[in-house]
Amino acid sequence: MEHKSDFLVLGGGIIGCSVAYFLSKTGASVTVLERGDTAFGTAGASGGLINWITCGETQMELFMRSQDMLEHLQEELGADFELNYNSYNMQIISNQIEWDASAQLVNDFKLPGFEAKLIDSYESHLLEPCVTEDMLGSIYVPRVHYLNPIKFALAYRNAAVKHGAKFVNGAEVTEILHEGARVIGAKAKGECWYAGTTINCTGVWSEKVSAMAGSTAPIHPIRGEFAITEPVKHFCNTTISSAQYQTIVQHPELFPAAAIKYNLGFSVEQTSTGACIIHGTREMNSGLDNGVIPEVIELLIQTACKFIPKLGTLRIMRTYAGVRPGTPDGDPYIGLVSGVPGFCECCGHGGEGIALSPATGEAIAELLIDGHTKHCDISRFSPDRVEKV
Repeated sequence: MEHKSDFLVLGGGIIGCSVAYFLSKTGASVTVLERGDTAFGTAGASGGLINWITCGETQMELFMRSQDMLEHLQEELGADFELNYNSYNMQIISNQIEWDASAQLVNDFKLPGFEAKLIDSYESHLLEPCVTEDMLGSIYVPRVHYLNPIKFALAYRNAAVKHGAKFVNGAEVTEILHEGARVIGAKAKGECWYAGTTINCTGVWSEKVSAMAGSTAPIHPIRGEFAITEPVKHFCNTTISSAQYQTIVQHPELFPAAAIKYNLGFSVEQTSTGACIIHGTREMNSGLDNGVIPEVIELLIQTACKFIPKLGTLRIMRTYAGVRPGTPDGDPYIGLVSGVPGFCECCGHGGEGIALSPATGEAIAELLIDGHTKHCDISRFSPDRVEKV
């Protein structure tokens, strides 16, 4: 059986759903092929924190545009994705080396209206009584946001469906269809899905799909591990994390081998249900295995409990891991592929897919409908740069 649409989006994660929404909003016909269920991959194994201080400098224009859009996007999509807009993040500093590294980070990373600052242990404890006073202080990061990533992806999806988009789950791509050098669609579920432009949003599987198309999009998987506690009365005002990340690379002698290998810090968010999400590992080049490593989970929980003692009294209800699509240079691939007409890359967002999804979807729609972007310059993310990586 054959199917035809203007655009074929491969992948129904946060990026694929965003692209589908912004394209369908223009009146174009859109089909999305998803190998599992919507947001079952990276988006389904994410914490939901949107923090500008963790965003790379090259991605800041996309990030800022996304933040401008995010404030009104919940209303536009017509769905509650538990957006806690314009909150703050506290990054705990445990020793002088971390303090010095954090001071450098705060000094180097200054944007108008986005100034982080160092605060001492006393002030940190006043803001978040649940944290121990046995610390040096923290980085206070204003203007960060938290949302439910699965509900966010579903909000994009459902809004796209209202605009006529078609989502097909359980449709793993087995072949990219060509007419000469031109990509004309994909094969999935034994059926052919044709489109004027095919967009690769398959996340950690993007490298394989790109190769089928005759393109190249190297992906470096990054695995993160998670633990979920039982729901309890709210005691955590915002997202609390560790400033440890920036010191592991500089001073590996201070940390156990597991902390170095898994770039271990911690981040804790208490959800609307009262459950706490504990995460904060970044295993680079991990492969696609999303199995939990018990000793890493144990170390993660121990680290978080050291600074938030209340966590030590809570039962862990489940653990899981997720894999994020990193790239060799840390930037995503966004744009049409020279030499492979009809094929567009939109993948490799690493841990920033949720944060960058609004501007990414908008930029792809502008590029493919109008021939150029209006709000963000995405030329630096061109997949044609791969040879230079």
